[in-house]
Amino acid sequence: MGVQWYFSLIIWLIIGVFVIKSVPAVVEESVAPLGSDACRIPGCNCSDAAKTWNIINCTFNSTQIVEFTPGSIPSRTLEIAISGGSDVTLQPYTLNSPIGFQFLRVDGTRRFVIRKNAFLDLSSASLAFQVVNCDRLVVETHAFKNMQTPISVDVSRCSYVSIQSSAFSRLQDGKFRNIPYLDLAEDAFLFENQGIIGRHGPVSSLSFHNVIMPKIPTDTFHSSLAEISIKNSEIREIHTDAFKASQISAILFVNSTIHKIQSRAFSDRTLLINFKFTKCKIHLLEMGSVMASMTNLTVEHSKLTEIQTGAINSTVAKAIISDNEIGTFHSRGFVLNNWNRINMDNNIIKRAGSFFLDVPYNHEIQHYEFTFIGNEIYRVETNSLSFMPDLHYTVQNLKFDNNFFNQTCHCDIDKWVLELLGDQVQDASFVLNTSFCTINALLARCFELQEGLINMHNFTKLVCGVEDSIKCEPYSGETKILDTTTIIDTENAMDSNSNLILGLVLGAVVVIAISGTIVILLIRGGLWLKRKGYCMRFRNLHYRNEHPISEEEGTIVPIESRDKLDVPEELTPEILQRLREQLEDPTTHDDAREMIERLYELFITGESYTNNNKQDEEAHLYEELGNLQLPAAAEHEKRLSETEPFGFLRMMEEKYNTTALAILGTKPALVDEYSEPTDAAVHLYSELQNKTDDVIDLDGKDSVKSFPSGTQRSNNSRSIAFRPLPEKPRSIFDEAGPSKM
Repeated sequence: MGVQWYFSLIIWLIIGVFVIKSVPAVVEESVAPLGSDACRIPGCNCSDAAKTWNIINCTFNSTQIVEFTPGSIPSRTLEIAISGGSDVTLQPYTLNSPIGFQFLRVDGTRRFVIRKNAFLDLSSASLAFQVVNCDRLVVETHAFKNMQTPISVDVSRCSYVSIQSSAFSRLQDGKFRNIPYLDLAEDAFLFENQGIIGRHGPVSSLSFHNVIMPKIPTDTFHSSLAEISIKNSEIREIHTDAFKASQISAILFVNSTIHKIQSRAFSDRTLLINFKFTKCKIHLLEMGSVMASMTNLTVEHSKLTEIQTGAINSTVAKAIISDNEIGTFHSRGFVLNNWNRINMDNNIIKRAGSFFLDVPYNHEIQHYEFTFIGNEIYRVETNSLSFMPDLHYTVQNLKFDNNFFNQTCHCDIDKWVLELLGDQVQDASFVLNTSFCTINALLARCFELQEGLINMHNFTKLVCGVEDSIKCEPYSGETKILDTTTIIDTENAMDSNSNLILGLVLGAVVVIAISGTIVILLIRGGLWLKRKGYCMRFRNLHYRNEHPISEEEGTIVPIESRDKLDVPEELTPEILQRLREQLEDPTTHDDAREMIERLYELFITGESYTNNNKQDEEAHLYEELGNLQLPAAAEHEKRLSETEPFGFLRMMEEKYNTTALAILGTKPALVDEYSEPTDAAVHLYSELQNKTDDVIDLDGKDSVKSFPSGTQRSNNSRSIAFRPLPEKPRSIFDEAGPSKM
């Protein structure tokens, strides 16, 4: 034993030394030493390009941690490609004044960090920076510092990207694609070096495709840009002065969702050449959201839930607002100044406030064109169309045609139109002749109008004439088909949805409450049936049905009605004596027999069935002991069963005597008669067989008459003959003592 222990100790010592020696090697493999050559980092391979230039290719394992430190990258390196790795970091001054560095690609790295001043004083012709398939990318403040080199950034398929303040000193092109979380800091795209801005404006461009931005903070776009393109993306909030550059040639939002645009998000110090929303969802345009001057404003095929007062308050040369779904258009929602052309066509407006469109006249500006065609307005307030009358005298090309108002046609519809145009207007014919209103179902059938729409002027001509009757004939005038596929529902849409949700919730609560009540009732009912003994009776009936008594064919079996019997709840000597007397009397023999059978089922068969169900393997042992103890009594019970109903009656008397003896036995048993062992759970034992010949002769004596009183009870072995088997042995922690009689 000592030699074996000695060899085991030696083996464990060798293993411990090996582990201790291997730890520094692992650390050295994971982290590059300060100032070491990148070509010596495990996983990196350096190759020559054009003799004097280097290309570094690094492939790291999934647990490797690498830090590139100052001096680790040779000054004559052209390209670096990094693949894999757990954590790769470019420390400050890692690439300090490289001569011709042009390309950096990172692929499949879990976490890639570019520290402050990691790229410093680059002067190469161009630099391409690509990051693909990373879990986390962090570009710290001034990561690219004092750059003379234009940078092209391409980040795609990264789970988290953080661009901190002034991360890029000079940026030519930035692409961000397939990023679930893009975190932009204030001044994220503030460039130190704008480069040369030519006659066509700035050249830097940014594109965001399929990205989610929780916010665009203040001063995010602070430097002039050629284009900002946001496609298939989601922006939860655009903060004040987020777009603050002096000039942005184009801002394009395509198929994107914007939850909220704060006031002055597009600053009034910015000049926008093209500002476009296409297929977008904008939930809220706050007051003064867009203040920038614009050459071209386009809002088309979009859904705007709420436009607050002065949401767009700008100088616009040309505005196209078409094919949109607008929820609430507040008063003076769009204020377009110094305009040349405005086209507001094919829009669906749920609610239009007073003066919802404000297009002030400026005599110094030539207003060439204004169109208001094909719009569907469901709720309009007074003075909603107040911008129209003055345009008749100031616009060269004015078109107001084919518009629908969700107003029931009536003979005073012209007065209603005048309220929309303003109090100073006397002629509303240009609206009545080109607009549509709704008619009721009766008139729709009369004029055979499936859409239920009719030209306002034609309605007054057909219905509001001097004739007392209306002539029903097919309508041959102008008609209009509503856009029912993309229509914004009327004002009750949101209420109906809320009511539907509330109804579903209440219905679910009611169903759950009813189901719970039913379950509780079933449980309580089952417990009540079990407590009243009905379950035992049902089991007895089921047992009888499974074991039917074979009878001869053609035998008439009388139907017993035992429910009419007044069955006592417990056995008493008086009841047993009365039953014996009735049984001997021929006139009451049948009733007594039926009562005895019923009592036998309740007090003998039922209790035996219940007790048998509760027995386990240890209980069967006691049953065998009982069979060994009183063989004479078992044979006697067999004889009793042959003489029904006297046998049933005697068994009930026996049962009553046994119970009475157990209850009235106040005197403890003597030690020489019986003592319950305490080790019954371990050892097999049997009852003492002495005095078995003293069993009561049930055939010769009346059990009721022989029942002893409390004062006449003897302490001999006769009491042992009727006492039940001992209870199951208790745990060793319970107190042991003599059995209670």
